Amino acid sequence: MKNINPFLRTIMLIGIVLLFQVKFVRELVNPISEYFPIIWIVFILLSIYEKIKYKKGKRTNQLRIPTNNDDYNRIMPFILGVILSIGGILALKYFESEKIMWTLLFVTGILSLISGFLFIPSGIIETKNNKLSFENGSRKESIGIEKIKNIDLKGNEIILYENNEKVHYINHMNLNESDYKSILEFLKDKLKSEIEIKTFGSKV
Repeated sequence: MKNINPFLRTIMLIGIVLLFQVKFVRELVNPISEYFPIIWIVFILLSIYEKIKYKKGKRTNQLRIPTNNDDYNRIMPFILGVILSIGGILALKYFESEKIMWTLLFVTGILSLISGFLFIPSGIIETKNNKLSFENGSRKESIGIEKIKNIDLKGNEIILYENNEKVHYINHMNLNESDYKSILEFLKDKLKSEIEIKTFGSKV
């Protein structure tokens, strides 16, 4: 499952809420409006599934690494989870209508909390079809392994150099020495030994 930028996800949710304020849209979807939280539930369940698979070591071609967005990614599921679960309980207690929607929102809140406890970093390094990919939110760089000359690892960015001198930058990382070590082990296992990998400001 492809990672969705958290800021983009928030904007999409706000846009959907605003869209439902339009009278025509409200009248159109009113018969099934109670069931809309199911869509959110499906996305959260898919996210939980991917996190569990990664934590169990089932994604052997993928390594998760920290980014500057991870503080946001780590806290948002708990904020949404608390709001939706408590809000759902209160709505079920004090409102007689739309019981299905309030129940689904409560379930969404609980699943959001579970997703928060299963947090994994949002940065992705992946090898697939003889290509090496680096991803940070909406920013993604993919390059054929045979084209890679060397890789520089820095605290705030990863730089890939091609044999033809073309350079790729993956910014907004948040790497420390233990991350360097994990990345080095992953890359040495997946790449050709002649590809040089440098680290900066690290004894690794």
